[in-house]
Amino acid sequence: MKRTMTVAVFVFFVVPALLLAASDPGNKDVLKFGTPDLSVPGKAIVPIIAINDEPVTAMSIPLKFGSAGDAITLDKVEFPAEGRVGEFDFKIANKDNEKKTVLIGLVSSGFSMKPAMETGNDVIGYLHFTIGDNKEYTIDIDPSRAPQHTLTFIENRDVNGGKEVVDFQPGFEKGTISLSSAGVKALPTAYALSGNFPNPFNPRTRIAFALPKTSKVSLEIYNILGQKVRTLLNENMEAGYQSVEWDGTDDGGAGVSSGVYLYKLKANEFSRVAKMTFLK
Repeated sequence: MKRTMTVAVFVFFVVPALLLAASDPGNKDVLKFGTPDLSVPGKAIVPIIAINDEPVTAMSIPLKFGSAGDAITLDKVEFPAEGRVGEFDFKIANKDNEKKTVLIGLVSSGFSMKPAMETGNDVIGYLHFTIGDNKEYTIDIDPSRAPQHTLTFIENRDVNGGKEVVDFQPGFEKGTISLSSAGVKALPTAYALSGNFPNPFNPRTRIAFALPKTSKVSLEIYNILGQKVRTLLNENMEAGYQSVEWDGTDDGGAGVSSGVYLYKLKANEFSRVAKMTFLK
């Protein structure tokens, strides 16, 4: 990978440049949103998820989350330091809460060579909102940024025996969020495991999930060898958006070691497993 290609990717965000526009080979890359964490009244944490089948060196993500005067505020955009874009040189979020827009720019290498975002299907960041009503809000592409900034992924591809900087538009799936500032939330319509936040974490993380009806719930933590470390829940719980905190200790109260852990949620007939990383 040549240094000139790294500079070209950086210039794309500072002064929009003419890169080599191309189609998306293989499986369609997609930007979408995970299930919002609504465990805190008046707040919503929305995971941003990127699906890519080739390494990505940069992303331009212009988003709109309401209209002027709406009771929704984007407090911050968080990019976990140990996440998929943790080593990127540039992680920029230019938000405008009057217009209800945010322009996210992610660049792997600006001043020094950094690794691209590897292939995967996982969170790249989180949108933190404050919402003051029960209105349903849609997170969509912001068309006002076009043509300088549209939803774009950039790759350094092998083309005819060499490297070329290629940009393309991935697929996109809108997100929706709705809650009450008074803490009275509509019941979820389906079971869901929203994931844990933060991830990676130290010393605590919160696991969020949704119950459409009163359910017998168990939530257990396992190490990578499949050995049970901690039982967080084993009880009946009312319908709603729920969450529970794990402090990185086992059932005996001892702190666990750094590494990857699995957590398994069972609620009536629903069962899901997800992973998280504990860093000391």
